[in-house]
Amino acid sequence: MKKLAFAILLVATVCAAEEKPLPVWRMPQAWPRHVQLRQQLINVMKAGNDAKMEEICREALSVIPGDATWHYNLACALAKRGAPGALAELENAIDFGFRDADGIAKDPDLARVRENPRFAELVEKARGLKGTPGRGHPEIRPAAVQPNGHLTLNETNVFWNFDAGVFEASFRVTDPTTPIVNLASLFEKSTPDAPERPDVTAWIAGGTAAGNIGDVYYNRDRGHSPLKLADFPGIVNVTPSPAARAAGVDQDHPNMLFPNCAVFGNASRARLGGAYWRSYPRASMTDPGLANRMNLLYRNNQFWVFPAHLDYGKRDIGDVFPGVAPFQMVSVGSSYSDQAFLRAALAASASFTRATKQAVIRRNLMGPTLQWLLRRTYKGVDTEDDYLSPKAHPTAFKGSDLDTVRLVQKAHALLPEQIPPLVAIDLINSRVHTLHYPVPGRDYPDIWPEVLYFTSSAACIILRAPEGTRPFLFRARTEGTPVGSSATFTWRVVHGDASAVTVKAPDNEEGATPEKGIAQITVDRRRIKERIDVACFAKTADSEWGAPSFISFYPPPNESRTYRSDGQIESIDYSNPEGVYSDPLVSLPRHWKDTYSYDGTGKLLGWTRSYNGKDTAFFTASGDRIVERNADGSPAKAVHVKYTPRSTNDPLEPLTLSYIDEDEPFDVK
Repeated sequence: MKKLAFAILLVATVCAAEEKPLPVWRMPQAWPRHVQLRQQLINVMKAGNDAKMEEICREALSVIPGDATWHYNLACALAKRGAPGALAELENAIDFGFRDADGIAKDPDLARVRENPRFAELVEKARGLKGTPGRGHPEIRPAAVQPNGHLTLNETNVFWNFDAGVFEASFRVTDPTTPIVNLASLFEKSTPDAPERPDVTAWIAGGTAAGNIGDVYYNRDRGHSPLKLADFPGIVNVTPSPAARAAGVDQDHPNMLFPNCAVFGNASRARLGGAYWRSYPRASMTDPGLANRMNLLYRNNQFWVFPAHLDYGKRDIGDVFPGVAPFQMVSVGSSYSDQAFLRAALAASASFTRATKQAVIRRNLMGPTLQWLLRRTYKGVDTEDDYLSPKAHPTAFKGSDLDTVRLVQKAHALLPEQIPPLVAIDLINSRVHTLHYPVPGRDYPDIWPEVLYFTSSAACIILRAPEGTRPFLFRARTEGTPVGSSATFTWRVVHGDASAVTVKAPDNEEGATPEKGIAQITVDRRRIKERIDVACFAKTADSEWGAPSFISFYPPPNESRTYRSDGQIESIDYSNPEGVYSDPLVSLPRHWKDTYSYDGTGKLLGWTRSYNGKDTAFFTASGDRIVERNADGSPAKAVHVKYTPRSTNDPLEPLTLSYIDEDEPFDVK
């Protein structure tokens, strides 16, 4: 009896220790560390450090247990070292889903175990299991959803896209069993005597409009501001399974791809948290990774709208956004202000002809096309010049200024060849324009770089460095254009003081012009008092100017600067002397003033730091703190300083920026 009890205990212990794959809903928490470890693995593989490779793989499997690729990498690390366990880990990899039999057979990292008879057996095992789910992983089966139906997200139709770093839904919308033509009127508030009042229902019934069949709606505020689904027959509503809801993956910013369809979503909430309060759209620009994720969804047929809440026109602080981005529509107001834009976008989608809508989705242009239509038909935007001006590109949009009649008419008239292209932007080096990236802690006192975010559709550069004139070189290209078509570009200042910005062809770059997509943008930092937005537009021979990509230049509002007559910096007061609101996630509060000094030729010598008018520290031109001077007053010894956030011990106050000596003093040469 005792032996039997021991055996039962042993079996129970083994079962309890059996590795189980990480549930898909927990991937967002594990993903950031996975990315770090993946890069570390690449680095140590290049360095040939097999022992470190094993260490990284084992840590990764503690982060994402049951991951077939990490088991395979571990097998390779062990095999390269001739360490025991390589074949056991290879079998784990195959069991958990690594089924590339030919790749396994030829992998040079597994050369040391290739002669083992077990290796050939494992290769055949991988070949035989190809197409079946890995151990502990549910089989992914595309869900069949009827128009007007619900797509319930669960473990059998959602997987984690490791390349994109988001969930991906696997489903298809079936053909409707009955005609769907009734679209509720969206034009009650339009002018009663509006000419050629559109009847979207008649267009759908007559076969000239696509309707909303196949469109997907995804609410991310747990029903706080839900779409009235009955107004858009054919639309598929996304609902989370209990497990997904319990994991919280169904709220806040979107995090899922829905291939081959148009997605419309909203989240009518805000992030409120003491000193770090912000709306969802501002969070998209200031939370790590969110801008890249929103841009990814935008470039995959998704349209999202969020209220500006208190970030625009409230609290007597005006516009506190560091930039603008087309990957989200921002509505003026709070809860429910998003509905007007959500409904307008769905009306436009329903009004496309079938051929146009299919072309838009095939080219992944639903987000950009809707952004263009909504801006181009915004009240007051009547001409092409209007569209290329600030009128069409405010930080946040008013629902009362939507012109839904013009919107759906323009959508309905759009032909496939007239779909405007998508603009993608890059910050580039060139032969004569080597990029200069100011270094935090050396060129300016901070821990953060100047680039707040940089995506293909929007970028934000925080103008932290002291230089008075800042040149940047950008390249624009188009995506989603028909084969063989070419595009023309134009660059316009759509927010801020246009006289402080120069857009021109780069110097000494033959054939490179803004019209061809290469623009040197020079910002006069001495004159900027508010954010500058430069929009880049593109069009083909058949299209209008499409949705813009934006480059925002943002001066931290908690700084007060003075410049010398020769254009060099004279002083920067970081203590927020004007008492304006400044986002602590963009520029940490600090309480000093730096006054710069130069020699007779205008060469920077360093700066003096003062608190409350009293000099407290002196720095060299390279940002090191002077700790000892020569008899003539020149620096003799200095120490590197490290800038660091410091808590005020007040939960309602943000962290402040401080600095400490980083190492021992050194001789100044």
